[in-house]
Amino acid sequence: MEWRVEQQVLEWKPRRFVIAGYTGRNQRAVKKHIEELKELGVPAPRTVPMLYDITPELLTQQQEISVVRNDGSGEAEVALLRINGDWYLGLASDHTDRILEAESIQKSKQVCAKPIAKDLWPLARIRAYWDELQLTSWVTVDQQEQLYQSGTLAEFLPPEQLWTIVNERGYASEEMVLLCGTLALIDGDFRYGEAFRAELYDPRRDETIKLQYQVRLLKDAEED
Repeated sequence: MEWRVEQQVLEWKPRRFVIAGYTGRNQRAVKKHIEELKELGVPAPRTVPMLYDITPELLTQQQEISVVRNDGSGEAEVALLRINGDWYLGLASDHTDRILEAESIQKSKQVCAKPIAKDLWPLARIRAYWDELQLTSWVTVDQQEQLYQSGTLAEFLPPEQLWTIVNERGYASEEMVLLCGTLALIDGDFRYGEAFRAELYDPRRDETIKLQYQVRLLKDAEED
C-alpha cells in the first residue's frame, strides 16, 4: 500500500489490524452509548475498551467498496499506524454490517472493507495538542449529504493509554494499524447511504486528512 507523509511516499503493508471500541474518556458517556446500541440490537461488550482482531487485507485505499445489501454504515476513526518503529496518525472508516452486528460484532466488522486515507501525520508532530484535532463525518443518503459525526480527539483515550491496553491484552504487534474508536452519532441513528466522507483537521497547522468513498450495491443472487 502507498502512503503520503509530509510530501514523501512510503510503500508499506500492515501485518496486523486491530479495531478498538468504546474508547471514550468519559465512562458515563460510554455506558450511555452502550445502552443506546443495545436498543438498536447491538450486544454490550464484555469489557471496555473492546478490541477486535481483524484481517489487515480488509484495509483499502480504493474510493469504492462493494456490499451485498445496503445495511452497513461507516464510522470515522483515527488510525494509529506503526511503521518501521515509528508512529503515524491517519484516518479510516470502520464500515460495519449493522444487521450482522446484532449477532456478532467481530463478524460484522470482518465482512466489510475498511477504507483508509493515504495521508499520514507523524504522531510526534501533533501529540502535544492531540485533544484539539477535530474529527467529522458525513453520509450521503438519496444524494443528500448529512452531517453524521462531529467532535475532537479529547473524547478518546490518549494514544499511550490505549496502546498500553492493547499491549497488556496481547494485541500489540510491529507493523500494525490500530483504529482508536469513533464518535457518537449526531442523531443516534445509523444511516445507510451511497457515500461516506470524513475529515481529520489540525487547527494549528490548518491541515486536513480527507477520506471519501462510494458504496456499490452488488446484485444479490438470492433475489433473482
